[in-house]
Amino acid sequence: MERPALKPDLPAPGAAVVARMPVFELWIAFVFSLVPHVAGLVVGGYGQIITNAPLAVIVTIIDVVALVIAYLQFREDSHARRASHWLVWVTIGVGAIWFIYAVFVGTLLLLGQLFCINQDCRGPIR
Repeated sequence: MERPALKPDLPAPGAAVVARMPVFELWIAFVFSLVPHVAGLVVGGYGQIITNAPLAVIVTIIDVVALVIAYLQFREDSHARRASHWLVWVTIGVGAIWFIYAVFVGTLLLLGQLFCINQDCRGPIR
């Protein structure tokens, strides 16, 4: 007489919910990714942030930290072959907005200084 095949133990419904809750660090990364946008509202726009070099560097570092944390969570999820939490994607999306802006405008400002496009580095036009 054959024995019936044993069914694998199913995880408890509560365990599935706990497994899908994002880690605390991911919530912190999400809040960090909002810092450039909140700072833009407080100081009067992204232009005010990017032209103030110390503020731009601080805000960009905070944003990069948020992006790194979200990427590390995404990488961990990929290695475990599971879908990433929606908060990972939102953090990457919100953080990428400032990061792309900062890199683009920062590059333009740097090239402007490098090729002496503005009035600060050349004499008056006669």
